[in-house]
Amino acid sequence: MTEEQEIMRPRGEDVASSIRGWLNDDIKNGPSTRGELGKFFFGVSSGTLGLFATLLKVAVDAPAFDSLTISCFLALFASALIGVHMTIPPVLKITDKGEMDIYKEYDKIVRSTIFFMYFWLGIWGIGFFAGIAKLFSK
Repeated sequence: MTEEQEIMRPRGEDVASSIRGWLNDDIKNGPSTRGELGKFFFGVSSGTLGLFATLLKVAVDAPAFDSLTISCFLALFASALIGVHMTIPPVLKITDKGEMDIYKEYDKIVRSTIFFMYFWLGIWGIGFFAGIAKLFSK
């Protein structure tokens, strides 16, 4: 093996150090990622709500608050509230002994973020498809 090939081959400690650095950065940025995702979800939900409010006023002959319209608006409003909830930063409690498992806390943040992502998608989808159904119903 040449000296150049030996320099390019990563050692175990190099790989472990890189993974530790990546994990530390991911743990530091985990809560802010959830907040940014919540802002995005709020923007999509409120934008969709505004879009359907405008389309239902303009495209439908006689706008009426029937069950499809109400379910559309309620679901989109609920999805916007989920987005707002996601922007609230998580509170990490440190005991007087200074004991806190940072990996458990990180795992809880990631799991709740994934849950709220799917929950938001389901609620937003209900509102979106109820709005589409109302637009194309006669």
